[in-house]
Amino acid sequence: MLHYIYMIISFGLGVYFIINGAVTLTFIGRVTFLLAFTLIGYISLFLVQLLIFVIIGSTINVNKLPKTIDTIYRRYGLATLKVFVDSFRIKVDSSGLDKIPDEPFLLVSNHKSFFDPLVGIELFKKHNLAWVSKEENMRIPAVGKYMFAVGCIPINRTSTKEAIKSINKAAEYIKSGYCSIGIYPEGKENKTDDVPLLPFRDGAFKIAKKAGCPVVVTTIKNSRRVFRRFVFKPIHIRIDVLDVIDKDTVKKLKTPELSKLTSDIMLENLV
Repeated sequence: MLHYIYMIISFGLGVYFIINGAVTLTFIGRVTFLLAFTLIGYISLFLVQLLIFVIIGSTINVNKLPKTIDTIYRRYGLATLKVFVDSFRIKVDSSGLDKIPDEPFLLVSNHKSFFDPLVGIELFKKHNLAWVSKEENMRIPAVGKYMFAVGCIPINRTSTKEAIKSINKAAEYIKSGYCSIGIYPEGKENKTDDVPLLPFRDGAFKIAKKAGCPVVVTTIKNSRRVFRRFVFKPIHIRIDVLDVIDKDTVKKLKTPELSKLTSDIMLENLV
């Protein structure tokens, strides 16, 4: 919605300048001016929003985070994220959202693109979803602070000891009701179209075992094509909620068995 408002404001100002004689050009020249002014105006308004994003982000103290993730940081961060995603003309199609439980859960998905967590956190925002993310993402200026403030947890993929700390923290977030947690069991982006899923890292499912929570199994499709098409051409990304593995099943299964069950559910949808 906000990106449409930016376009309407920019377009309206361009029309105003033309009507009031501020621009004296031929018809083709006026059309060109209007298109250029709308684009420049849109970018300028979004840059102002980004500046406010940075200013608000500078007030975040990662050593003293809010007691809830439903804060101005999350609301403004999601609003800025929505404009960013909409600027790429991304449409998210989804199914199975009615299967998601009301209680906090662990969400697992395949991982195909940089855009996966961006569209995911927006789609599941009413469930207060946060992601387990590689440490490098949490060091991105301004963005990293927001990630901490909205519940995201960094994970060190090269240190088992540090990874266990992140798993325990994620489990505690779910168990306490602070937020639901999303994770990519593949551990990295699958950058090939030849293999639907990379081997899972079973440790991701220890979060559900420790938290005693349901596992929401999802898949994402077509996100790798975002940068493979003309920027103004619309693209549809699909996210399907395939199944929810209930708490009793999570408790009964061993971690590798839970990982295998989840992988099988995903593969059935991806192949």
